[in-house]
Amino acid sequence: MTAAYLPAVGLTLWTISRDREEAFDAVRTHLTQMLTAASHENDQQLLSGRRIIGTWSQVPEIINGTRAECEAALLRLSRFAPSAILPTRVNARGEVDCGGPVPPGGTDLVGDGPVARRILAVDSAVLGMYLPATSEHEVAMPLSIALRDSTGTFAGVLSIGIRIGWLARLGINPELPKGAQLSIVDSTGFAYAGVPPLPDIVGTRIPGLNALIVQDGRVGSLESGVIIRDNPNGVLRLLAYQQLTSVQGTYMRLALAMSPDVAFAAPTQRARVRLIFLFVAGAVALVIAWFGAEALVLRDVNAILAATRRLGAGDLSARTGVASTTGEIGQLAESFDTMSSQLEVRQDRMRHAERMESLGRLAGGVAHDFNNLLTAIVGSADLALDELPEGHPARAELATIKSSASRSGSLTRQLLDFSRRAPLSNAPQRLDTIVQGAAALLVRVMPASVTLDVRTSSHKQVRVDAGRIEQAIMNLAVNSRDAMPDGGLLTISLDDADTLRQESPDHPPSGSWVRLTVSDTGHGMTPDVRRRIFEPFFTTKGVGQGTGLGLAMVYGTVQYHGGHLHVRSAPGDGTTITIWFPEASGPSDETAPPVIATVSPEEPAHVLVAEDQPEVRNLLERVLTRAGFHVTAVENGQEAIETNAALTHPIDVLITDYDMPHVRGDAVALALRAINPDLPIVLISGFTRDGWPSELLSSAATVVMDKPFSAQELLSAVYSARRTTPPGGTSIS
Repeated sequence: MTAAYLPAVGLTLWTISRDREEAFDAVRTHLTQMLTAASHENDQQLLSGRRIIGTWSQVPEIINGTRAECEAALLRLSRFAPSAILPTRVNARGEVDCGGPVPPGGTDLVGDGPVARRILAVDSAVLGMYLPATSEHEVAMPLSIALRDSTGTFAGVLSIGIRIGWLARLGINPELPKGAQLSIVDSTGFAYAGVPPLPDIVGTRIPGLNALIVQDGRVGSLESGVIIRDNPNGVLRLLAYQQLTSVQGTYMRLALAMSPDVAFAAPTQRARVRLIFLFVAGAVALVIAWFGAEALVLRDVNAILAATRRLGAGDLSARTGVASTTGEIGQLAESFDTMSSQLEVRQDRMRHAERMESLGRLAGGVAHDFNNLLTAIVGSADLALDELPEGHPARAELATIKSSASRSGSLTRQLLDFSRRAPLSNAPQRLDTIVQGAAALLVRVMPASVTLDVRTSSHKQVRVDAGRIEQAIMNLAVNSRDAMPDGGLLTISLDDADTLRQESPDHPPSGSWVRLTVSDTGHGMTPDVRRRIFEPFFTTKGVGQGTGLGLAMVYGTVQYHGGHLHVRSAPGDGTTITIWFPEASGPSDETAPPVIATVSPEEPAHVLVAEDQPEVRNLLERVLTRAGFHVTAVENGQEAIETNAALTHPIDVLITDYDMPHVRGDAVALALRAINPDLPIVLISGFTRDGWPSELLSSAATVVMDKPFSAQELLSAVYSARRTTPPGGTSIS
């Protein structure tokens, strides 16, 4: 019962806190507006003072008249400027010879001091340090201006003080909070004025105030603010402050201090009323709850609390067991059970995704290393075949080695597809054309007992790599074929699907999609098998009948293209795999297949090779040397940059692996391109090209070659990068 009362207590306390915050915001806004207006009036009085002293400095009697003439002029002019006090003229020798006796701001207005130099440096009035209030006058702003005769010769300095009349008016403002004190201080803690009068502090330096001003600047702003903190005497005060215009390098502050109780008087009174009401209402509610609520809701509430504790302990199978027909408590229990079910499903999916991601990274690393080995095998076989004459008995074995190594490249391609590190194209293409092409190949591999039914009613475009999608269809179809050893029906359909909402995480969200469905009438799968079919190397087939990578590649391909994949299968009920691809617009990918140039010797050229794998580096050096190139081979990117800098003659071609330790191949290419913008470059890689520098890929002098590759393909890439068409000659096969 106490727990039921706690929300009301919390809400009341939150309301009280919010009320105090709003009251503080209102006080802060009000005080900030008052001080801002005072600062603006201060600036206006300063501007008026500049006009006054600027006008007076043009009067001949003040510039170079006698003392009597000067004082008569000052007396006459002062009648029209009551805000100006203490007018004083100091001659060029530093003597007060008019007004006085001491000019506002001191007697260092003439000479080599900083104030005198500042006065001479400008043609307008110079503001000095504020003058503290005395029994004779209120606080004032001193202004000084240089006097010059008709020839421009320096004749002395005129100095006046400008009364800050707004401070007294602000002190009697009816909107000023009760008990508030106004003061003008500088950053050293020196007090210049106080309202109401503060004779004990005006004209003195308040101990500890300078440290508090520095602290205010650390926690907020020195320009303005409203804070609550202790004053130098340790009394808690609400302080509002505003920076005033002052001499450059100094700091003047208008401060308004008051007791925080004044600002929070109204919300404090409202808080008392709320707490009294809360106590009374709580007492009544507890009495009612004691007699009526226990029998109605305690059982269901305890069930929900027990399920909550189990869920908090990590048991995602926790359910309340409360029927949904018992009103609000039942609906709460139903919502809890639904949340627990969704959490359990999402945890299973998260574990599956983490496992797939880890296996993907492993597969990508294995494929990368395997590609390097295949490159060395294929290239070495090419070189050996080129050395052997026709009819040699070893040519057949070498051809078998090369063919097997080349076919092994499809395995690494599947590994890279699964890890999403293989280079893919994603130009807009019609998916029905790809499906029809795959169906034409499937006719040759399907036994007569399997009926193939292909339906393509969609003609929309999607952004996909045609080869990968075709391979995915082939893998799905082969798995369906193996699931129907006694024959059956394999259906491949393609249609448009516009969704309004996402039914589950493996269904697409709202939008326009192209749906590909592969369905068979085979033996189906159990739930345990269905959950694992996309794991790499998982297979239910016998040894030697499958690698377990086909469906993993399908999963990686769908994920790469931003698609969604759903599997429906049950033992004896066949399997249906549905894939959704997002609709795309744009020109279709109809680039012509690459043409491999015939390789033959040409004029000697210097090639710099950067490759960290010794087998591949040695192969590149042998192939290029045999083709007539002068080759310099290094084992990393940093060595390539240093070697290029040390060469006396520039290189003609750069061949670099992309993935190298310390300095990657693209960084090497960019560094050498900075020296020679037209340098032909061949980038070797087996990974995806996403994120590669566009300035490299867009260059006609850059060729990207995927591993594994043959000697013929290597030389063709070099000639393509150099934009040359070699004459006919002997080729390396």
